[in-house]
Amino acid sequence: MSTYPARHAPADVAESPQRRLLVRGGLAAAAATAAVGTGAIVPAMAATHPTVRLGSRGSAVAELQRKLSGGGYRPGAADGIFGSRTRAAVIDCQGDHRLVKDGICGPRTWAVVDDLDSGGGGGDDPEEPSEPPTGSTLKRGDRGSAVKDLQIRLRARGYWHSGNDGIYGQTTEQAVMAVQKVYGLTRDGVCGPATMSVVRRMGRKVPRSSSGTVIEIELRRQIMIFVVNGQTQWVFNTSTGKAGWRTPPGRFTIFRQIDGMRYAPLGKLWRPKYFNGGIALHGSTSIPGYPASHGCTRLSNSAINYIWSAGLAPIGRRVWVY
Repeated sequence: MSTYPARHAPADVAESPQRRLLVRGGLAAAAATAAVGTGAIVPAMAATHPTVRLGSRGSAVAELQRKLSGGGYRPGAADGIFGSRTRAAVIDCQGDHRLVKDGICGPRTWAVVDDLDSGGGGGDDPEEPSEPPTGSTLKRGDRGSAVKDLQIRLRARGYWHSGNDGIYGQTTEQAVMAVQKVYGLTRDGVCGPATMSVVRRMGRKVPRSSSGTVIEIELRRQIMIFVVNGQTQWVFNTSTGKAGWRTPPGRFTIFRQIDGMRYAPLGKLWRPKYFNGGIALHGSTSIPGYPASHGCTRLSNSAINYIWSAGLAPIGRRVWVY
């Protein structure tokens, strides 16, 4: 079993020339038109940001770092210094949204970053993925541009999977199931017309926590939410305790972890992080759409590998089960 986190495999797309738009009334607005696909317009707010790059410093860089962090990227501390970590995070974000991966945050990249911070507002992505055919269904094993478009939308709204590679694998299936749980759809991990309709219009999940950094486990919907500074960073599909083994609600703290396989009396736990006695969040090969564990909160092995590598659940991290 691999302990390495999955990596992104985004495709680069060449950037087309931008054109300026004039605002009626005399002053030129800093809105630009991107000629990708249908030609999405860069919001005026994005065009008011200065272009920042490696070596830049100041409040705009700090704002960029905060928004990237809130969107699930890892730019380092929000210190206002555009260093190598911030550049790497910008490149990751650009790759996920089909922008040129140059590590420079100009108007089109700012449009994406602002959308991450706002939770998307329920609208479309700044870089609009092409629409799958009406009535089409995507499922595990499918490949191609329609799958990649789905993956881009999921990550932009905070539903974690291992990367926009155009392959509908386990983690994409798990992300789709998390969406289905949040919106009350059939929990089968298949993206049919009803699920796709939700994916096109959904915003970022609003957590119960309004501040701080905490892991929320929502028992009714069977999802796990990683909250950073009061905003949802990632949503994961999870499976908690079944009848007779219900996961107890309450507020806890991660106090112990094992970086490997734990062979417990009731089963195997991959890289568990314990927060309530013998109850842990851990990797598993089975994460169905319903409660199925003996009290723990199951995640896919790929998901727990990512959680470890990204430092999302260190010792001392608060856990809120409700």
